[in-house]
Formats: sequence, structure tokens, C-alpha cells
Amino acid sequence: MNRQALATVFVAVSMVLAGCGGFAGGPSSTATPETPSTTSEPSATPTTTPDSRVSVYGDLPVNATLVWERVEAMFGETYEPPTVTVLDGRPPGRVSSFPAQLGLGEGRISSDGGVNGRYVFRNDRVQVIPRNGSPSEIERILAHEYVHAIQYRTDFVDRARESGIWRVMTEGSAVYVEDVYTRAFLGFSTIERRCEGYRTGTPYERYAAQPYCFGGQYFAETLDSPTELLSPNTTLPTTTEQVLHPGTAEGPTNLSVVDGTPSGWYTPASMDRQGELFVRTVLGVELSETRASEAAEGWGNDRLLTVTGDMEGYVWVLRWDTVDDADEFETAFVDYLDARGNETADGWRVDDHRYRLTTVDDRTVAVVTGNGTFVDAVSVGGEGGNVTVSSES
Repeated sequence: MNRQALATVFVAVSMVLAGCGGFAGGPSSTATPETPSTTSEPSATPTTTPDSRVSVYGDLPVNATLVWERVEAMFGETYEPPTVTVLDGRPPGRVSSFPAQLGLGEGRISSDGGVNGRYVFRNDRVQVIPRNGSPSEIERILAHEYVHAIQYRTDFVDRARESGIWRVMTEGSAVYVEDVYTRAFLGFSTIERRCEGYRTGTPYERYAAQPYCFGGQYFAETLDSPTELLSPNTTLPTTTEQVLHPGTAEGPTNLSVVDGTPSGWYTPASMDRQGELFVRTVLGVELSETRASEAAEGWGNDRLLTVTGDMEGYVWVLRWDTVDDADEFETAFVDYLDARGNETADGWRVDDHRYRLTTVDDRTVAVVTGNGTFVDAVSVGGEGGNVTVSSES
């Protein structure tokens, strides 16, 4: 069933459940990359009616049961609903150290931002922070968090973990269903608004929005209806390269990074993959979206090594599909560093951090960043995707 026909069915369902149409669309908010800290939850008796299926602690300007049943109808199944709690607020979002060091913490959302929410698996509860949001804003966030509750009631969560790109899969699929919901009941596209936030937002907002925008676009392009999302026959992508280029089945290229220091700076568990989407978002801190996306294409694989102790820092090793792809990334990353800091004889300085760009072989590049002692000590060598990181001191 195509999107237009599906929306017609959902409108019909809404008439049965609510006896009325949808709300007008409002501006879209962007959830933060981290689980938001919140104030204590209300302890009052939930607001329910005899025929309500969802218990709500606090006041909501929307019918929580109606939204739940609309989302259920999209999946064609009936599930036990979660509890909904209305909270007052949260502190500004945070970004982990490595993305922050690359500029993705700039322009953090303040505590008085838009509507926010989360699903808490441990007590099966949706938390909504409405602030002064419109009913349509609150409704779409509630629908989004309900999708997360249903993800945990099926095997989708396990499949998303196995994909290796958990956040893009869980948030992107929830945005896709949210988009089908808002098109049917609220008269606007959630994906369009979230992606507009990615294109025009601060570096922090872009970093926060990336799994929502591009994950949502991926599922919208590859699925015909939400029912396909939970089907065991639906194959999930395993890299953000596959998300950005639907139909691409190519997996990560060979890249082996070993610790060549006698003391062992890091463990294999520290070698996380960042992916093409992260590369694109980092470059977009200083470069145009077109330039950033073109320079990130051709990504083959990468590994991030985190070193702590007296010599704190990171070694980010990137393997590219072709020599030209590697050259294009290096050129773009130099321009990115030039825009952020000052080039010296030993690399670039941005605030209190040092950066060095190392060509490992014709398709492999390493970004070394951290304090001066660390950057001076690091040596990265190898060929053919077999890389050794060692200390020169």
C-alpha cells in the first residue's frame, strides 16, 4: 500500500476513534543525543476515564489513548500501552568528549527549548516535557515515543542492536512512523521539518538531528508502510553509508588497527566506528552541506581510538574506497581545520587542543587530536588497511 492510500486509511481510523480530524502542524523540536535528565515525576493519581487505556500522570492537551490507538493501527496490532508522565523540564543537552572536540557541542539547546520526550524501558513509561508547545507538537512527540514502546514489545530492539547503528535505526524508524502519523492526522511532514533543522541548525543541533533526519528518510524511502518495519523479512542496514545511500549493500572495507605501544594505550573495545554520517556532520561544522556530503562519500571504514591518562587524546583512522576519495577528505579536513584554528609547524591549534592529519597510505588517513604531549608522541603507520598506532616517546 502506498503512502497516500495508507494516510487515507489512517484518517478513516481517526474518525472512528476521535470523531474529528487532525490538528494544525506546529514547529518541530529536536531531541538531544543523550537521555534527558528530568525533574521528579508527579505522584498524583493518573487522569483517566473509564474507557481510557493510557494512564497519564499530569496534564496533557491531547488524548493519550487516542494517539496510542492510532499508532497501534499503523502497525496492525494491539499492544499493552505504556504509562505517560508529564514533566516540567530538563537541563541543556550534552555531547561526549570526541564529538565536542570536533565542534559538535557548539550551539547547545537551552533548557527552555521545545517539546521533548523519551521512553523509559525499565518502567515502561513515556515522559513528555510539553513546556509551552502546541497540542500538535505534543501529539507528534507522544506518537514518536509510543513507537519506541512498541519497538521494545517486539524483536526490533534486538535487531537494531545487531545492526551496529542502534541510534539511527531506533530513532529513524520512530521518525518514519511519526511522519506517517503527522501526514495523516496533523497535516505536515515530520521528516521534512527534522531535516530542515539539520540543514539550518547549530553544530549541536545538527549532531542531535542526524539520526532522526537521515534515519527517517531511509525508512521512508525503503518501506511502504509501518507494518513492514517489524517484519523479520525487513533487512536493516549496518552502516550509515547504507542509510545515506539506500540500496547500497556494500559493507565496511578492511581496516585493522593495532596497538603498537609496549604499555598498551587502548583496548580493542575502544575502537568504535563513527561512520559516513558522522564524517559528514563534522565537516559541516565549517563547510557547506554540499561540500561536506561530497567529501564524506567514498567512506570505507573507520576506527576511533581513545587514550586516557597522562597523554589524553584520540586517533581517528579512516579508510576510503579510492585514492581520490581519500584525497578529497584530506583536502576538506584541512579546510575544516583552517576555519577552526591556526596552522603551525606541528599541526593545528584549536583552543587548548592540537590536531594533526597523517596520510597512512594512499587510501588511509589518521586524525590525531588531544593535548600537545599526546599529539607529539603518536605515530601512525601501515598499508593496505593494516594500521599500527604507536608512541614515539
